[in-house]
Amino acid sequence: MSGVCKESKKVKFEFIRNEAGNHSVKLLCKLLNVSRAGYYAFRHRPPSQTALRHQWLTGEIKRVFDEHKGRYGSPRIAQQLYEEGIETNKRTVAMLMQRAGLVSVYGRKRSKKQHHASKEGVLHDNLLKRDFNSSEPGMIFVTDITYVPCSDGRLYLTPYLDLATRLPKSYGITEHMRKSCVIEPLERLLRQGDVKEGAITHSDQGSQYRSYAFAALCEENGLRQSMSAAGKPIDNAVAEAFFKTVKTEVIKPNRHLTKAQMEVVLRNYLDDYYPNKRIHTTLGMTPLQYEQQLLTKMVT
Repeated sequence: MSGVCKESKKVKFEFIRNEAGNHSVKLLCKLLNVSRAGYYAFRHRPPSQTALRHQWLTGEIKRVFDEHKGRYGSPRIAQQLYEEGIETNKRTVAMLMQRAGLVSVYGRKRSKKQHHASKEGVLHDNLLKRDFNSSEPGMIFVTDITYVPCSDGRLYLTPYLDLATRLPKSYGITEHMRKSCVIEPLERLLRQGDVKEGAITHSDQGSQYRSYAFAALCEENGLRQSMSAAGKPIDNAVAEAFFKTVKTEVIKPNRHLTKAQMEVVLRNYLDDYYPNKRIHTTLGMTPLQYEQQLLTKMVT
């Protein structure tokens, strides 16, 4: 409520109307330093078009917020709404989130301990510290989850990129964001034998990566977990850049496809076009060519 106290009377009245079912109007008016007469006059006034749109938009924001279990702040919520065809911006989303009392996990204060357990799972320090240079394949893998809109719903893509080669060595495509969406592609990566002893897997602080099941899988296989700081996507810039490429080249041009069709297109892109045919600007060649070059140098 502290944020609302600094807002205009109109915002305060809207807050009181939303909270009237939980607290008395008299108490709310006293706390926000507004008169009950002013509130009742506001309540009986026909809502403006802007107010109606904000009311509808707040519902959409809550839907996305709940869908991602509080992992998305205003920038990502605004982005998803834009991708769904809803015109808004992160400033408006942030304002409406504040009014609705929605705070993402990135906005909540956390302990600065290196590695600790909490009711939300296990957190780890950032071992990469924005150093994305690696010359040894199989030592560092970056991962994240991105939303894939389709004509009949949505999918979620979870890749594991080898930082040295930028190759998606494993990935998962699911219709959910349960912890298995990050665990199963990591299990496949481990079975492939592409992970070296003491390798690092770097992610954000999403609940899936914080889960005890994911931490146990990493520990059992000698993997070291690394995590971006809260609300710092730049800490996982390689994964963010990869998603930008995939969204631009595959997802956005094919939003009209069904989930089944989109999965086929994504698999063709990730299994063939991206590693074998697409020249990576950072590498100056395809990721597979670069991997072969690195492996040759390591042998000679």
